[in-house]
Amino acid sequence: MRLRSLLARAAALATTTAVLGTAPALYAETYDTPGPPSATPGAGALNADSTDTTGPVISEALVREIQSKTRVRSIIQLRPGQSVKAVAGDIERASEGSRVLETAASPNFFVAEVDQMTLARLKKDGRVQSVYKDELSAPTPLAAWENPGGLEISTNLIGSNRANDAGWTGRGATVAVLDTGIDRDHPFFTGRLVDEACFSSSDAGDGTVSLCPNNQPSQTGAGAADAETAQCVVNQVNACSHGTHVAGIAAGRMVTGAPSNGVAPEAGILAIQVFSRMDNAMSCATRGATAPCFLSYTSDQKLALEYVARVARSRNVASVNMSLGGGGPFTQACDADPSASAVKPEFDTLVGLGVAPVVAAGNNGFANGVSAPACISTAVTVGASDNQDALATFTNRGPLLDLFAPGVAIRSSVPGGTYQEKSGTSMAAPHVAGTFALLKQEYPDFTVAQTLQRLQTTGRGLQYTADQTPTITPRVDAAAATGTAAA
Repeated sequence: MRLRSLLARAAALATTTAVLGTAPALYAETYDTPGPPSATPGAGALNADSTDTTGPVISEALVREIQSKTRVRSIIQLRPGQSVKAVAGDIERASEGSRVLETAASPNFFVAEVDQMTLARLKKDGRVQSVYKDELSAPTPLAAWENPGGLEISTNLIGSNRANDAGWTGRGATVAVLDTGIDRDHPFFTGRLVDEACFSSSDAGDGTVSLCPNNQPSQTGAGAADAETAQCVVNQVNACSHGTHVAGIAAGRMVTGAPSNGVAPEAGILAIQVFSRMDNAMSCATRGATAPCFLSYTSDQKLALEYVARVARSRNVASVNMSLGGGGPFTQACDADPSASAVKPEFDTLVGLGVAPVVAAGNNGFANGVSAPACISTAVTVGASDNQDALATFTNRGPLLDLFAPGVAIRSSVPGGTYQEKSGTSMAAPHVAGTFALLKQEYPDFTVAQTLQRLQTTGRGLQYTADQTPTITPRVDAAAATGTAAA
């Protein structure tokens, strides 16, 4: 199902290109193009009669939550060509209970606290595509597993070490890692951190504070994704280790003390911090954590993905790794759910640019379903297997999975120049993201769909039962995908 969706999108983009004679429109190209101006202040107001008859899609979960609260932090996604400034201005005038939080960061959406009155008017606004809560997602690791493994075992299992020996190292390609930042001076990444960014919101109502080193909602350039900041330290322990661990799996390079190379040891790394620190004990507790905890706003993920789209060509980005998410189980593609599929417009843009959105399936142990955003049809969704090719007990699974990869007791880099083991679909996803970089080097003109198809047809099929239905999902085999003979 997932591959058919990617192939269909690739065909649609090819048709559009042939008809127009130009490349498909990109979000990156809209940043200097203002939306149509209003003739007068308040023109096209939220309760105007001249609206699109289809109306925006409103999240049912948002409707329920807003009934029990004064206002809810929400994302207002606009239809193409509409003006963020105009719609945001009308929201501010619609009700004293609404408050626009951010309008300058994206031309495609903005964030606002919305009350019932404003939501009722938004339902009639034809300029708006969808409205949904700005959800908070968690990273998806587990504690170290009972049976020690390591990166050297997992890379041997998927054959990326043999692919590396044959010259397929990811050289010239870049893997973007949207996570908790990175240990910038870790020897595992020396000379390959090609770019950094941070999108990390603060919200007094939620009790969140930015993790950007400049203490602002966003930052780009060297140092922006630094995971060794004071806000990351909890009880003298760095709590932002997740991103460094994930980046090491995808693209670490062997040095003294390291377990082995990562999957693509010569690929560049684009590290983007998308998490915020939450000090609200009750909010952390509802997510099974103690304060402080670290969570990511959907709006920050969208901004980060837009940033990747802007630099995708100049950095030759092969994949974006997102080892985060929540909710579910989603047994079918969640594209019609505006909250679960919030980053689908950004995924679609990246796929059009040849960048694979690789997403961890989640660690809930769902027998036939995955979490969001792994449920999006244009995501490359990855479940976790162990070093004997058995399914990890915690992994989500089912027909929405595209691939399995090792995710049990993977030893990789953590802040402080050291290495630790972690388990989870968080660790499985970067094995696939790194493999996309290998194939970007070998097959630079492949679409995402073509690369995924090769990974699926060359992978080792793992058989299991998904809700009493026999199912086979391939485990990635980098050696076979690159045509490297077995050792």
